[in-house]
Amino acid sequence: MKITYANRKVKKYFTDYAKMQQKLPYQWVTAIKKYMGYLEAMECFGDFLKAGYGKPERLSGYPKLRYSLHVTPNVRLILEPNAKQDTVMICTEIEVEGVTDYHGDKENWYIR
Repeated sequence: MKITYANRKVKKYFTDYAKMQQKLPYQWVTAIKKYMGYLEAMECFGDFLKAGYGKPERLSGYPKLRYSLHVTPNVRLILEPNAKQDTVMICTEIEVEGVTDYHGDKENWYIR
């Protein structure tokens, strides 16, 4: 699957895990690296959703389709498939939005 990034800052961290480890705890970085490897290996986003890695959840309240993956119970990796609701299962491109503390009403972005 093709992976793009929301901006240069997100790309900087997601293409250099040593740099990401300076900003995030080691356990978070290993989980994120594992999920990114799974995403790259999948043919389409539907395959990733069926596999269930990271407990993918569709997020509501956003104008575009977004999914989160559990890094820890409150920290999420946010992904945006390049698809509409009816084509999400065959989507072959996703955009990484960043890493956030998805807790309650507030979003505390660690990487964005």
